Amino acid sequence: MRTLRFLPLLFVVALLGLIASGALFQSAAPVSAEEGDEGEEEEDDDGGEFYEDETTFSGKQVTKAIDKGVAWLRKKQGRNGSWGGMKGNATYGGGQGGNEQYHAGPTALSLYALLKCKQPLKDPVIKKGFDYLWKNHKKPASSYEVSMLLLAVTATADQSKMSRTLKKKKAKPKLTGRYRQWAGKLVDQLVDMRTARGWRYNYQGQQAAPGGPEDLSSTQLAALALFAAERMGIKVKKKVWEDILSFSLEQQDDDGAEVTYQDPVDPKATRTAKARGFAYIKGQEHPDEGQPTGGMTACGLANIEMARFILTDGGRTRDSWNKRPDAKKVQDSIFDGIAWLEKNWSPFENPGKRQMNIYHVYWLYALERAMDLLDLRLVGSHRWYNEMGQELLNRQASDGHWDTKTTLTPTDTCDTAFALLFLKRATKGSIPFGSVTGGSEDAPADNR
Repeated sequence: MRTLRFLPLLFVVALLGLIASGALFQSAAPVSAEEGDEGEEEEDDDGGEFYEDETTFSGKQVTKAIDKGVAWLRKKQGRNGSWGGMKGNATYGGGQGGNEQYHAGPTALSLYALLKCKQPLKDPVIKKGFDYLWKNHKKPASSYEVSMLLLAVTATADQSKMSRTLKKKKAKPKLTGRYRQWAGKLVDQLVDMRTARGWRYNYQGQQAAPGGPEDLSSTQLAALALFAAERMGIKVKKKVWEDILSFSLEQQDDDGAEVTYQDPVDPKATRTAKARGFAYIKGQEHPDEGQPTGGMTACGLANIEMARFILTDGGRTRDSWNKRPDAKKVQDSIFDGIAWLEKNWSPFENPGKRQMNIYHVYWLYALERAMDLLDLRLVGSHRWYNEMGQELLNRQASDGHWDTKTTLTPTDTCDTAFALLFLKRATKGSIPFGSVTGGSEDAPADNR
């Protein structure tokens, strides 16, 4: 079981007792006894958690793929320290579609991926990238970029634990200097950019995007960034998390076909749930944005888990939570979302994208975020990390990059960064507590 390094001592003692008794939540996933302390740097560097009975997919292969990908991404940096601009979608660009209007996004994403792959903060590439953003895009113009930059800035704290001396002291991540100040201002900016209950592109000078004031993708990235800020002690009002929860729940199908899959709580049993996926904006006329997809279902599950944890103060107010009228609805939403993923499983192509067939590598990274927050190693019967990881290894170019040409430009930079974040299990390495869901301390043998 994970040691809860980021929580006060008295809370740790109390929470350990709750987890041992299985009373923390009606669990959506077991706590793994194999996994190390998330509060300090992992000793191994296999690039991600893999399953030894899969002979075609090993830690050495993952490490080699990560090393090649990191080398390529480093070389992609421009002389000014940036990784270029991102072109907006012509449909939502307010007349600016095709122009490089998102100047901070690719650089923040690349820095985040490199930091998660343990590139040191003092590395010239990292330093040059942050200097570029500090001088030119300290306050990015869109919520997407603010969220991505906040993730990169908070990730710098993990680099303080790289030395053996600090590791022996079991140091927790700490933001210092300009990064601490920067993160605080980005949190304020991101919260100010909220619309009714979440986020849309919120690009300055851009006309309102069709479909509504929030979308699940923008809201999920903002939630992940605010979640990382919470880890650094930068608190966000509970009302923000309540809104993230309610908006996310509303993007899920009202009903779905019954699906039976292995129970994530009791691996010796099966669970029957209704396959209910999540949409980008539920009911929107565009067929690929108003209907469920794999990427958005993963985003919805991650949002719900993050909000539930924050709203229960890390489990301390679980009794109050269980009395909420929506407590069962939230739990059922998770089980039903997993059922949709099992029913529509694809180890690479983003499920549900009927028209455009896009965002495949992003779908993998979105699932990694959800499953590692849920502490799930299986999606139904699928060992998601093995199956998806093998697909990525099969598609890596000889020079180390990935490019499916199914995401926004620059497609090679975005795909490579998302692939590295998936392979490195970036979310797993930044969870500031034990299991979000609680449950047994022992991982079932067939779910390790």
